[in-house]
Amino acid sequence: ATGAMTGGGYPDGIREIMDPWARGDRATAKKAYAKWLPLINYENRQCGLIAAKALMQEGGVIRSDAVRHPLSPLHPETRAGLIEIARDLNAKVLSWGK
Repeated sequence: ATGAMTGGGYPDGIREIMDPWARGDRATAKKAYAKWLPLINYENRQCGLIAAKALMQEGGVIRSDAVRHPLSPLHPETRAGLIEIARDLNAKVLSWGK
């Protein structure tokens, strides 16, 4: 299979893509996809499964983004890049718990 399997860190972005797609509005879905693609790519290529936890911790939803073996914590610069992209998109996860 090809494509991205995103985590649960930004359902608002996924919905912005999938709702118009489901209505058959491909043009709007493609615009939304292009908008959210930097975060989707960064999650998939830099963070993996840890992205959702890092975003939720930043947004005050959870206290810790600690992961279990065999995963390793995000490097601080990688985490900062993730948060920066999510902030640029005004991802709701960054304000859920605040």
